[in-house]
Amino acid sequence: MLKTLRSLLPHQAAALIVGVMTLVHIALAFKLELGGDEAHYALYGLMPDWSYFDHPPLVGWLQIVPMWLFPTDWGARIVPITLYVLLNFLLYRLTNRLFATDPACSVSAKPSQAADNWQGFWAVALLNATLMFPLMGMGMLPDDPLMVIVLALVWLVWEMLQTQQAGSPVTLKQWLLLGLLVGLAALSKYTAVTLVLSLFLVMAIEKRWSWLRNTGLWLAVTVALLVITPLLYWNAMHDWASFLYQLHHGTHNPDWKITRLLRSQAAQFVVYTPLLFVFGWLMMLSLKNYQHTTSRLLLLFAVPVFALFAWGAGREESLPHWPALAWLLLIPVVVHWLWCRRDTRWVKWLTGLQAATALALSLTLHSFLATPWIPFPDHKHPLQGEWGWQAAARTAQSLQTELSDGNADLPLFVSNWSYASHLTWYVRPQPVYVAGGKQTQFEFWFGLPAKGSDGLLVAPHYEKIPPQTNKPNRFESCEPVKTLPIAENGSIIVTYYFYHCRNFLRDDVE
Repeated sequence: MLKTLRSLLPHQAAALIVGVMTLVHIALAFKLELGGDEAHYALYGLMPDWSYFDHPPLVGWLQIVPMWLFPTDWGARIVPITLYVLLNFLLYRLTNRLFATDPACSVSAKPSQAADNWQGFWAVALLNATLMFPLMGMGMLPDDPLMVIVLALVWLVWEMLQTQQAGSPVTLKQWLLLGLLVGLAALSKYTAVTLVLSLFLVMAIEKRWSWLRNTGLWLAVTVALLVITPLLYWNAMHDWASFLYQLHHGTHNPDWKITRLLRSQAAQFVVYTPLLFVFGWLMMLSLKNYQHTTSRLLLLFAVPVFALFAWGAGREESLPHWPALAWLLLIPVVVHWLWCRRDTRWVKWLTGLQAATALALSLTLHSFLATPWIPFPDHKHPLQGEWGWQAAARTAQSLQTELSDGNADLPLFVSNWSYASHLTWYVRPQPVYVAGGKQTQFEFWFGLPAKGSDGLLVAPHYEKIPPQTNKPNRFESCEPVKTLPIAENGSIIVTYYFYHCRNFLRDDVE
């Protein structure tokens, strides 16, 4: 067995890693309930639109066919698992393509021999050695299509630079593809705006100002604008709600605090592994990397993403997956830097330690997702926010029948859009309303709750218990009717509380 593994070629070894991870993802897809984000974007697919309040539409459009064919928990994971396989493939090929010819590092001097380059394998290995990327590879997020599109975009820009360096003009096909990829990135996530800055930096640093006079560039701009017309149309029809939400999102704290930024960085240190985190920052801070053509290109696309989230994290702590694109783009740079020093003892020791640690953490994490075998005190479980919503939905539907007067079921309420995503997925097609007054996607789907209406409020234990009452966009009063504790391995993971609430005091939405 060991002899067979040692005889593998780089692409075979990379395919083995991807194949094993894909099998793990498929197994978990049939085992786990949907997380809040997963359920939200699955609902996008069930209720397709030109765009959505909180995100551009591509993440929902990609779910339309799976939700039409397989409207199940595992069906919602077909697309992200597929995108993750494609991401690994592109990362492997891009790493070998960019760093195929570097005599200083004893890499093949002939591009035709790039298939024998092990750097692509190590890039795939490092990607799958993190905690964050494999998790994103199973659950749908806007970042999933964005990362695939940006890797293709970086590859295209590299080819455009190489074409011009060889004395040939950039082709019309390349310009049109550039516009298409930028447009698709914008349909994936609003933070794709950093790509515009990155492309401008490429033109400035690579001295390609002639592109501004090229008709092809303006055709690319036209194509990108045409691609995002559904996004613009939806916003124009809804008072630019999505744009306004994104402008205010993450900036509601008037003061910028370094402590928020440091907490965000600490989370990234853990989920992207110390090796990628430490060496990634070293690559960004090293001036030599900006003198290296290929490393510079990747950094020009990564650094603006980091700058955006570093600024935002000072006002609101960034979730660990938000800067995933930047860490992805740093992987080939880190791998190449270590590859150039692969014969040194400390690199061998470090990569060995990373491999052993990553294997242990991956086994622990994925087994823990399948069965929460690690004991935690009651209500201290790290997965409490994603656990038990299917059972809560069944209980809510049963209570609706019991509490209704035989006329109509009580409408369901929660106090947060994420809870609404969980609950709506499992009680569909009936609506779920979000109390509190803040605008969410659910108002665009279901409208506002009727003033003076009664309802059944579902609240997990980590929410304010008892719920706030007698305030605008809350109920006048709420009476507890049931408690549902959900336990695994002798400890309570989450407890759901159900309230029969009366007289919804509707007010203007904030």
